[in-house]
Amino acid sequence: MIDWLGLHREYLRPGEMEIMVDLVRSVDAKDMLEIGCRDGRTARVMLTNVRSLRRYIGVDVPMSYQPALEHQRREMVPRPGFLAATDGRFELIIREHGSLDLTPDELPDFDAVFIDGDHSEAAVLHDSQLAAAIVRPQGIIIWHDANNGSVEVTQVLDHLRAQNWPIETVEGTWLAYRRR
Repeated sequence: MIDWLGLHREYLRPGEMEIMVDLVRSVDAKDMLEIGCRDGRTARVMLTNVRSLRRYIGVDVPMSYQPALEHQRREMVPRPGFLAATDGRFELIIREHGSLDLTPDELPDFDAVFIDGDHSEAAVLHDSQLAAAIVRPQGIIIWHDANNGSVEVTQVLDHLRAQNWPIETVEGTWLAYRRR
């Protein structure tokens, strides 16, 4: 059981947030990166329920960004991260093209990375490679929207599995993860 703080449950299937909290707890995460933090709901719930977290960085885009998948435009918010903004452990990075404008040299290392931004194949591949470069040993990468046919996450995960990435899917959810 986790504390949802009365926040909305949009864009998540039942039980997914609880599983994400458990995955992040399982690596005793102190530093976490979220690619595609939207309104900051996930950050706020994570910061409340994962006591080991000391730093949480969310990455998002301005409203001028044009996602490759048109239907993702409806998911954008004018003030990314606002639900977590009052927590001193939360930092927000806004770039014109979000995570696509970031390189591993610009970021610290993390114990957990949650990929839930632009769901086009090119962006998910970039975000996966970025995450692999910055996640610490014994850390975890979590993807949302695996096996969701309306986005291109599954194609990337299949490609990465073919390259011997040990990616697990969580049955009955749209979550996948890789432990390092």
